[in-house]
Amino acid sequence: MASCAATLAPGRGQVGLQCGGRASRNAGSRCASVLARLALAAALVAVAGCAGLGTRLSPPKVDVVAVRLDRVQESRATFGITVALINPNAEPIEVQAFDAALAVEGEVVATASLVAPVRVPANGTANAELAAQSGVDALLRAGVAAMRRGVTVAPGHNPTLQYAIEGTAQFNGGLRVPFVKRGELGGAGTR
Repeated sequence: MASCAATLAPGRGQVGLQCGGRASRNAGSRCASVLARLALAAALVAVAGCAGLGTRLSPPKVDVVAVRLDRVQESRATFGITVALINPNAEPIEVQAFDAALAVEGEVVATASLVAPVRVPANGTANAELAAQSGVDALLRAGVAAMRRGVTVAPGHNPTLQYAIEGTAQFNGGLRVPFVKRGELGGAGTR
């Protein structure tokens, strides 16, 4: 029985083949056959490993649907933000995180984060909920800025404040999608 050994010459990129043992007419062809099988197996493993890297995701659409002041309790104000996600891809995607700043009347009052993980179906839509908390003092500063802007409030009505939310949504695979939305924040939510 013949034994085969392959050697690699470092730095020169050369591979040597030695077949030892008893002399046989088929010893060289057996070694070559074994090495050919090993090379084929290595190539198949490499191709299989790259199969998951193939398709690149198209960026999903991120649209802020609603920004609302949910409650004011003691010295904290809690905001709720609803975001619509549209997936144009043929495979589902997952939202891993949101990083967003909420400004009211030009004053950054809070950072918003994802309440719970969201999976967006292939070629489908889903809503994500974000939450943000702020001190009431930041809202008072925003109210003063609104008065400087000339906002008037009729008795018994809530003021309408300008808001902007800007940030990025991070999806599986590290895909980051920026978004910006501006609108009016009143007593009943977004307009």
